[in-house]
Order: sequence, then C-alpha cells, then structure tokens
Amino acid sequence: MKKKILITGAAGFLGQLSIDYFKKKYDLILVDKRKLNYKNFYNIDITDYEKIDKLIKLKKPNIILHYASEIFDTYDPEKINENNINGTFNLVKSASHNKIKNFIFTSTFSIFEKNYSELIDETEPVSCSNLYGLSKAETERILFSSVKSLNITIFRCPVIVEKSRAHRLGILFEFIKDNCSLWILGKGDNKIQFLSAIDLFKMTERSFKLKGKNIFNIGTEKVLTIKEIFDFLIKKTKSKSKIRHFNKTLGLFFLKILSLLRLINFIDYHNKLLVSSIVMDISRIKKILKYKPSKSNAELLLDAYKYYINNKEISNFGSGKKPSMGFFSIIKYISRYL
Repeated sequence: MKKKILITGAAGFLGQLSIDYFKKKYDLILVDKRKLNYKNFYNIDITDYEKIDKLIKLKKPNIILHYASEIFDTYDPEKINENNINGTFNLVKSASHNKIKNFIFTSTFSIFEKNYSELIDETEPVSCSNLYGLSKAETERILFSSVKSLNITIFRCPVIVEKSRAHRLGILFEFIKDNCSLWILGKGDNKIQFLSAIDLFKMTERSFKLKGKNIFNIGTEKVLTIKEIFDFLIKKTKSKSKIRHFNKTLGLFFLKILSLLRLINFIDYHNKLLVSSIVMDISRIKKILKYKPSKSNAELLLDAYKYYINNKEISNFGSGKKPSMGFFSIIKYISRYL
C-alpha cells in the first residue's frame, strides 16, 4: 500500500515540481490557497486551522512536505508572519494531534545575510534582517520545539534552480539572449550556492526513515564565482555578451534606490546577495543521507537558460514566472551598445 504524502504550497514552483517527482510512488494530497487543477487537490489556506486539521484527520497522511510560503515579493510583514509562522504552527499542531509520522520543512539560506569567508555549517547563528529569512528562522525554532513524537527534518536550501526556474534569474537570461553586456558589481569573486530541486526531492525521500529532529544544509558542492558563472554561460550559449565591471559601492547605492522606489523587483537582500559569498557546508548531509550533488551552480543555470529560451509557456506564478524587467529594460537597452 502506497504511503500518503500531504504537500503544502502545491501550486507553487517547488510544489508543482514535487508532484511530478513523488506521484508515481506515493498517494498525494495537495494543498494550496491558490487553485490547482489536479487530482486530490484541496483549496485550503494553512492559516485556517480548522480546515487544515479537518483534512489531515480525514486523509491521515504518513508524511507532510511543507513548501507553502510567502516569498520576497510579499511586502506585508503581517502576511508573511501569518502564513510562514502561524501557518506552520497550525500544521505542526495538527500533525502532532493526528500522530503524523514525518514532517519535512524546506527552509532557506536567506536566514544568513552577511559576506561569509568560510563555509556555513548548521550551527551558524542567524544573521538576516529580511522578513522572509526571519520568518523561516522562527519556523525552524517552532519545529525544533515541537513534540518529541513528531519526526522533523529541515532542509536549509540556497537558490533552488530547475529547468523551469525563471523569475529574477530570467533577467540574466534576457541579457544573455540578446547579447547585452553583463554587469558585475566589484570583482565578481563572490560565490552563491544553488540547489537542484530534484536533488532536494531525492534527499527528502531518504529522510523519511530518519527519527527525531534533524537539520541539513543542502546545495551544490562545486560553487563557481559570479564572474566564472558568467564566463561559463557566455561560452556555452555562444552569446556575444561581454562582462563589464561597475563600482560595488556605487552600484549597491543605485540598486537600493531603485528597490525603494520599486522600479526593480529586488529588495535590499537581493542587492547584497550580488556581492556576498554565502556557501553552506554540506558535509553533514553527505555523511548521513549519502548526498551527491548532481551539478555545479553554473550547470544548473545553463539548464534553466536553455529551458527559458526554448519554451514559450512559462509559469505565471512564483519562481517559475517570467521576469518583470522594469528598470532593467532600460539598463538592457543601454547594455546592447557597451
């Protein structure tokens, strides 16, 4: 008899990818406040305890995969806290009352917001000021203080990239596609880790056997610098784009102003990410779950670029949607001639 998995945030970027991965081996119960035309889908907001508890009592899932989350595009602190923190509390409360076996939560490296010279392990203190990261950090605390009978696994994920990933990365893809100059703030020697969604799902499945409370950093092992990534993409796509460097301090100042005026779909956290190194230590998950990253951060971006170029149908929601170029369309136009 197939195990039953309840997936929250099923209509989102990660949720929909997870359906394709898990549907062959498991019976899925799909939940989202947005509608999804799929078998066994329930249009429920997890902030409504009575509704989500009623569903869990009725369906009795063995495992809960918790992907539902308000993301950076949400500027309302109350909305972020209500969904990310209170919604998680409702799920944990119902899961413990209904004796669910496993609860898997996807957290984020956005809880770290500094320029790190060393690898970040699972004991590193939270350093973020962005609302999204703070809500995820509080969610981790809630999960680790939950009842002992509930097996909890938390995966701290960097930027999740799969073939259908677009959104802010799509801005980079648009520049490469049209042979525009690619701008780097400073030297471009900082490193940002990525993660394949499929790698995440593989480790999620392995974590079903774990007992107690566990937390894992997960991401690519081979992490190229920003400049190395741009060089790699230009070469592999045969683009005529050139790499240009811009003063880091001045560039961050301009981006902050554009963000405050909402002329670009970035917040201050994204701006800092362009010049910071944030790479997590994945040695623990390699040892315990035998994790082997499938590709480098540059290779994941190349796959996403090829999909972006070759597919007209792109998601209209979350991390899979086409980018809103905004002020970047002006920068892109100028970059064609530089």
